[in-house]
Amino acid sequence: MDVLGTILAFLAVLVVLVLVHELGHFAVAKWSGITVQEFGIGFPPRIGSVVWHGTRYSLNAIPLGGFVKMLGEDGDGEAEKMRQHGLSDAAVDKAMAGAFNRKPIWVRMTVLLAGVGMNFLLAGILFSVALSLPIQQGRGPLIVTEVQAGSPAVASGLQVGDAILSADGQTFTISGDLTAYVRSRAGHVVALTVLRAAEEVVLQVTPRELTPADEARGLGAVGFTYDPAEYVQIQPSIAGPVAALSAGFGAATDLAIQIPGALADAVAGLIGLSPDPGSAVGPIGIAEETGRVLRAPLVSQLIFVGILSVNLAVLNVLPFPPLDGGRILVTLIEAARRRRLPAEREALIYLTGFTVLIVLVVLISIRDVANLIGG
Repeated sequence: MDVLGTILAFLAVLVVLVLVHELGHFAVAKWSGITVQEFGIGFPPRIGSVVWHGTRYSLNAIPLGGFVKMLGEDGDGEAEKMRQHGLSDAAVDKAMAGAFNRKPIWVRMTVLLAGVGMNFLLAGILFSVALSLPIQQGRGPLIVTEVQAGSPAVASGLQVGDAILSADGQTFTISGDLTAYVRSRAGHVVALTVLRAAEEVVLQVTPRELTPADEARGLGAVGFTYDPAEYVQIQPSIAGPVAALSAGFGAATDLAIQIPGALADAVAGLIGLSPDPGSAVGPIGIAEETGRVLRAPLVSQLIFVGILSVNLAVLNVLPFPPLDGGRILVTLIEAARRRRLPAEREALIYLTGFTVLIVLVVLISIRDVANLIGG
């Protein structure tokens, strides 16, 4: 896929995931009687909008997701403006009756968690659908289509067009079993028998150990891409929608449990506390992977979007301003203190968190660019 196609596909996936997230906030806020001032697709400047049932629905120029703007979301700023315009306290209280910050703690937390819940729900459904679909399984010899520069494949003499027949004298019916065997022999010499120009040639190759960062860059243990000799359609082993939903949401839960540890490892690697930089990628890395996945079967595409959706859910629930989890933490602090934080202190907390978040994204993006250039 060309660069423009990759960018458009990445933006489409991003918009869907963020809109699903914001739709969760929007629906629960409406249900809770909170005044939703605007539901926006994209970010300003605004292209156009309509007002329906008291909410402005807008289409905006920057296609990086969307947003929900609720009355009172940023404190009592709107109330102060009303007082400055001469409204009485009674009139202000009436106008702010649907304000987010004047709702009970449990309502606010439910609204804040709704976006995370929607992303998790989407992931579970996508995984369930993927597990219900037939899969294309590669069979027969592997036909080499590309050899990565500086890889063990180059050192062994492997060439584009070679058909890999066996490894260490073992033949494999399923193509993936051969590549799995080769990966399991990292650091050891493997004898690959290949068919080249109607003659069998034996090549000696030593698969390399791969770090999570290597895998994120798309590197392989030997360093080649391939097409199997043929594809066979395999029917799913999961029968029935209930079993599929159970397996899909189980997979989403397992993934969600693993993400915080992987994220901690990635941050430790970025700031030099760990020699392993981890496998976390930023927008550039995700966009690159999106281009690769769009060439894959539908099952792989569904799983990829599901993985992104789980990641978005987990990242947003972390107690880190200005993410949803950070806002939940501030809400809990206010509940414990039985009074709101001063507006300037709350703004400082969100600004500090936002700055740290941007720095992390920039650092990860720099690494993504370095990996893109280097590999």
